Amino acid sequence: MSSDNRDQARAYGVTFGPLKRALREHRYPVSVGELIEQYGGFELETAAGDRRLESALQRCEATTFAEPWEVRDAILAGLDDEAVIGYHGEPATGYDGGEGDDDAPEIDRAGDWSRLSE
Repeated sequence: MSSDNRDQARAYGVTFGPLKRALREHRYPVSVGELIEQYGGFELETAAGDRRLESALQRCEATTFAEPWEVRDAILAGLDDEAVIGYHGEPATGYDGGEGDDDAPEIDRAGDWSRLSE
């Protein structure tokens, strides 16, 4: 069994931490405004340093989300290219140029972003 807060709370070099679980437990559909109001001050650890959730969500084109993975994708799309590994067309493997470095901690799979509650 994997730990939601440790192993899979990271996607494309962005550490969501406890925010991932909160988004999976949140009631959907949810608006961008509601997410910003509730979680906007949350700091995401990225490949380029900490970024506020609010700034990433303000850049998204969607107004509502039906699933947690949609929120995750909007956050990743709203972050600058330097903050995200492999999401904006950059290959996720071999990021630092090292041979056989596919399992580097910066290059984690997205994990399970399905809802925890219906």
